[in-house]
Amino acid sequence: MAQFSFSIRKEGVLGIVGHVGVAHVHSHSGFVQDDSAGFAAAGLFVRDATGADTRIARVESDRKAGSFTVFTEGGGSGTAFARRGITPAEARIAAGAAGRDALFTQVAATETFGRIAGQGSMEVPAAFQGACALAALDTFVKASEGKLHRIEGEIPGNFDQYAGTVLDIDGIPCSLMLVINGTKGGLGPDEDCEGNTNPGAKGRLMEELGLDSMPSVVLESKAFIPGKASELTENTFLVRAQKGVDCTRLGLALKASADALGLPARFAEDMMPLVPGAMEKATREIGMQIAALAKEFAETDPCERKVQLSAELNRICSEDLGGVTFMGNEVNDRMRGAGTLPVVTAVLSMMVTKAYRDEMVIPEFTLEDARHYQEIILGAFRRMSEAKGF
Repeated sequence: MAQFSFSIRKEGVLGIVGHVGVAHVHSHSGFVQDDSAGFAAAGLFVRDATGADTRIARVESDRKAGSFTVFTEGGGSGTAFARRGITPAEARIAAGAAGRDALFTQVAATETFGRIAGQGSMEVPAAFQGACALAALDTFVKASEGKLHRIEGEIPGNFDQYAGTVLDIDGIPCSLMLVINGTKGGLGPDEDCEGNTNPGAKGRLMEELGLDSMPSVVLESKAFIPGKASELTENTFLVRAQKGVDCTRLGLALKASADALGLPARFAEDMMPLVPGAMEKATREIGMQIAALAKEFAETDPCERKVQLSAELNRICSEDLGGVTFMGNEVNDRMRGAGTLPVVTAVLSMMVTKAYRDEMVIPEFTLEDARHYQEIILGAFRRMSEAKGF
């Protein structure tokens, strides 16, 4: 059993970063994910070090403010609001979330409301997910007794928070950062500060922890990737480290660790290229699709066609737009879709099969999944430590 404790060191030698993109569920072409996986997996390290209880104790709804406040058994709380308000029925539904784990934010939201989507299409579940994330992080900060340093984000309209510390994991000092990317009003997603991107106050905290210069694993989503799913016979871990760009030796250590554990895993050196202009091009293309639909709608007379066009616009906005709204063009040019700092990064995520997607509709990141992330990271860090003599 691995040992976790807060370190006396100010910097680790290896890094772990995990984020939650609140309501970042869909992208184009049928891509669908649980984008809270990284936050949950990284948070599990802190939970193991503190013994904090992230189960939801109660949920309070302020219908005048249109907000949820989630309270955990560990004494944390977090508040987020829905732009178009909360109905009495939604307040009653939210109250039934007691006992669920706020650390697994998207699962808490889907189990409570049935479904979640972003881009302002399902503001109430998105706001609830955001409140869960804030409550879980607040629980950890309080349990750490000052050892987990939290700062507020600087993006207007967001409630981003970042928290960092150094943990001794089986004697290896590791810098760890938890990242919440959430948009006020339950709109989401806005993730210009996801992963180990390093602007502003987040960058200064990363520099204090050495996360801007040490080999770091960025923990990412559990996702159905249409272009890869046909190759899968079982849900499979995915390690990405772009050749000539990222930290390949960490990527190979993660893959070797998964293999040693008997966990299905693939390593890719060609899935995260630096392609300046890619996000701008995708944004323009989807904007043209919307414009064509809007033009047809403006010229349409039959009611049934108006309904069909409305449904397609709704689908595009609630799903496909998630692939371009989550990040600005300029940030994507430098950091790519997972928000990854070149040279020092490798990414660990999960791919699910089509059968799993068909059954679940939306992937759910579980405690078992998080433990596997943890085990893979531990094995990789031991390999890295032995090679470097940390």
